[in-house]
This record gives sequence, C-alpha cells and structure tokens, in this order.
Amino acid sequence: MARANPFDESRHTEQVPRSKRFLWGLGGFTDASITYGLNSLVNVIYINALGVNAVLVSLACAVPRFLDFITDPLVGHLSDNTRSRWGRRRPWLLVGLLITAAVSVLLWHAPLSQKKQSLQSYREAAPVQCFDTDADNESTPTVAPPSPSHRQTTLAAMRTEWKTFLYLMVMMSLLYAVGYSLFNIPHYAMGYEMTTNYDERTYLFKWRFIAFAAAGFLTPWLMPLCMWFEGDQADILRGSQGVIPVSVLMAIVILATGLPSLLCRERLSLQSQNRIPFKKAVRMTLNNKPFWLLVGSNFIARFGMAVTGIFFYYVFVYHIGKGQQLKGVAFLAIFFNTINIANFLAMSPIAALSARIGKKPTLLIMLSMSALAYASLGLTFTNHEPSFLNYTLALGSKSWTLALHWPSLFTATLIGVFTNTMPMLTNSMIADICDNDELESGERREGFYGAVYTSVEKIALSTSLAFQGVLLVASGFDAALTLQTPETIRFWILALVITQPAGFLIGTVLLSFYPLTRRRMEEIRRQLDTAPSRSNA
Repeated sequence: MARANPFDESRHTEQVPRSKRFLWGLGGFTDASITYGLNSLVNVIYINALGVNAVLVSLACAVPRFLDFITDPLVGHLSDNTRSRWGRRRPWLLVGLLITAAVSVLLWHAPLSQKKQSLQSYREAAPVQCFDTDADNESTPTVAPPSPSHRQTTLAAMRTEWKTFLYLMVMMSLLYAVGYSLFNIPHYAMGYEMTTNYDERTYLFKWRFIAFAAAGFLTPWLMPLCMWFEGDQADILRGSQGVIPVSVLMAIVILATGLPSLLCRERLSLQSQNRIPFKKAVRMTLNNKPFWLLVGSNFIARFGMAVTGIFFYYVFVYHIGKGQQLKGVAFLAIFFNTINIANFLAMSPIAALSARIGKKPTLLIMLSMSALAYASLGLTFTNHEPSFLNYTLALGSKSWTLALHWPSLFTATLIGVFTNTMPMLTNSMIADICDNDELESGERREGFYGAVYTSVEKIALSTSLAFQGVLLVASGFDAALTLQTPETIRFWILALVITQPAGFLIGTVLLSFYPLTRRRMEEIRRQLDTAPSRSNA
C-alpha cells in the first residue's frame, strides 16, 4: 500500500469545502484592487499628472493610515463582539464594500487650481530634451530645459492647493480608515476562524493570496489603461482624464469580488462567547510576546519597502523608459506581472515547504531572500541598450515594435517567489497566535488581533508615506520636465538599494525569537481540543 504523503494539501483542507475556500479567497482580489490598484494611481495621478506638490500628496495619503491605528482595532473589536443573525463579520464587511466602491469613483474629482491647465500647456509648449549618453550611461542634457514658472515651495503650494489637499485627505480617510478597514479586518478574521488545523490554515490563506496575485496581473495595467483612454494626449494628460472611467471599472470589480465572501461564515459556536471589554482586549494583546515579535518583524520589513517604494514608478518611467510615459508604465506593468506570475507559481511550493519544516523557518528564508531580491535591482535596473529586447510585429502595411526590459524581470521573479508569499505565512501564524491566546485567556479574538496587525502595518506605510514626498522633492524631481536629471535618477536607485534590503534583514533578526513552533502549536491545539469548556469551539 502506498504511504500517505503528510504534506498533501488534500489532507489539510477537508474542514473547509472547496467552494467556501474559493468564495472567501476572492476577497484577496478585492484587497489587491484597493491597495495596489487605487493606491498606486493616487500618487501618479496627483503628482505626475496634475502636478500637485508631492509633500502635500504624501501627507494627504499618510493621515488616513495614522487614523487606521484607531479605526482598525475598533473595527476588529466591534466585529469580535457583534451578535447578529448574519454572524459577526458579514454586516461590517458589506458596509465596507459599499463605502469603498463609492469613494473609488469620487476620489478623482478634487477641486484644482489653475495649475493643472498651466502645467499641461507647459508640456505642450516645452521643447523636446535631448540627452547624450556616454560610456558610463550617464545622461547630460545638451539643451537645458527652462525652469517652469509654476514650481513652488511646499508652503507656497499649501496656499494655492489647500482645497485639493483637504479633499484628497478626506477621500483617502474614507477609503482606507473607514471603507477598507470595515471590509478587510472582518474578512481576515473570518479566515482565521474557518479551520483549526496548523497546516490547513496556510493552505486556506493560499487561496486568498492566489486571488491577490491574480489581481496583481491587472492592477499594473490600470495606468496604461488610463493613458489608452486619452489617446494621443497621453503624454500631456498622463492619465488625469482616463482615470475617471477606470475608477468606475474598479468600483465594479471591488463589488463583484468582495460580495461573494458574504456567502461564507465563521464557526457558529463562537457566536455564543462572552463580549470582551475593549480595555481588556488591549491589555491582553499587549502582553502577547509572540504576536509582537511577528508584528515588529513585519513592521520593519514593510517600512523599508514602502519608504522608497514610490521610486519604482519614476525609475521605470524616467530611467528605463527614458521619459516616454506610456512606454515606462508598460515596462513597470510587465515588471509587476512577472512578480505575480512568480508569486502564483510559488504559492504551493512555499506552502509545502512550510508543512515540511514549519512556518517560522520558512518565513526566515523568505525574509533573507527578499533582502537579496531588492539588493539585486542595483544591477538590473539599467537602461543600457543590451538590456532591451525588441521585436517588430508586421501586419500588412502596419507594424508594431514590442520591447522588453529583461534584467528587471530577474529581480521581479525573486520578489514574487520570496517577498509576496510572506503574507500567506504571516496570516497563518496569526491564527496560531489566536490559539495560544485562547489557551491563556479562554477567548477567541481573531478580529482584534488581525486589526492590530494590519493597523501596525499601516502605520509603517503611513510613516513611510510622510517621508515619500519629502524624498521625492529632495531627489530633485520636477513633474514639468519630460526627462529627469542623472543625479535625480541616481538618488532614486541608491535609495531603493539601501532601504529595501535593510528592512528585511532587521525583520529576520526579530523573527528568530518567535517561539510558536510546530511542536508547540500541536501541544496547544491538543489542550484546547481536550478542554471540556472548549471542546465545541
């Protein structure tokens, strides 16, 4: 008789029907559509297309993420303590979806000064910049571009753009601190409590992050789609008009992929547990050392990624794409698509590796290799001619030239395999932490733990957002120019190479102290299942 494979996924998924895994997992598509879709468009449209001061845009985006530190735990606590005929999670999830879909359309109708019109007029009238490239691949302008008359300091921008700043800040607060939190926190909590098996939790979250990766195939093309709607005016409008129909499509996608989660439900026995006072929930969470080791590792890694993450777009547009907007965003879209293809293919092998050696050792490998992945872009983000593969496709009298920047795909593959698979493991580990907490406290608080985890992650993002605009201005970026100076581009690449790997290396050190191994979790689960008062949980 053939020996059973202990790492076969089918052995760990019998508790959750395949249809429920699929319906719940679709929420990952919703998540990615908001975080990678809408969020990625905001900086590009407001800064690069509309010419709004980068510091003001960064601040408008950062404030809602700081508010998350209050709203996320509150939503998690309310979700944990809700008692209704529809369950604990679904009422909040539905409200969050409706708010998010509505705000995604309203986001692009901010009151603007005359800057937009003058900026577009300047682009139309500006002379084409010519750059000579020497052997060291450094660009020197042969025609010095004129200084745009609209260039202002941040204080001067605040006087002319305060209405835009306030509108964007309010919309981003409604989008993330309210709508996204009301959907995402209950959705994660629902997943934490759908199964009690150590390995099955990883496989369950694999479904969510497969959907998340699937959305990643589409979200990088939102910016090219915006420009496609603008036709010949794309290099001037830069997506500022095309984003309006695209936002309507995004609202439809958010509802279509988020609503199926309403057909899923948490374990019914948890509905009867006693309500937990908010202060007690906070106190219990602060005393959970394994949780804070995981949170700290994730915080440092996320901050390192996010603080200079804005530079990816500008490197592709102004360095690899050599100032051609549509070409640059197409290269960037291919880069992100490669990440998601690699991520999609790596999900099952990483889940199997976790089943074999445990979650902690697997995550340590992921963190270490992610540092190497981001360090590699110092070599792969080059615009030397041999870095491009060109193919001409002819059809009758018409022809199209297809271009590919192949070195960047090496970095993208490493990021997809090692970096983007980490949330599958960390969320499975949070479910383990909830088991450990239940053993110590006698209560299940998936929503609160998930909320605190994501809110701390958002603090990393919000803090980094506050720095992003400052760093972009410090680099010498000027939205009015069709090309950026070599010094500015070197600033971007150096910042990426320094901050991105450093965060992962520090996160690796913190995670090495995480105590919940497979053996420990098996013991915890055995005690929970044999305890008379919890045998039905």
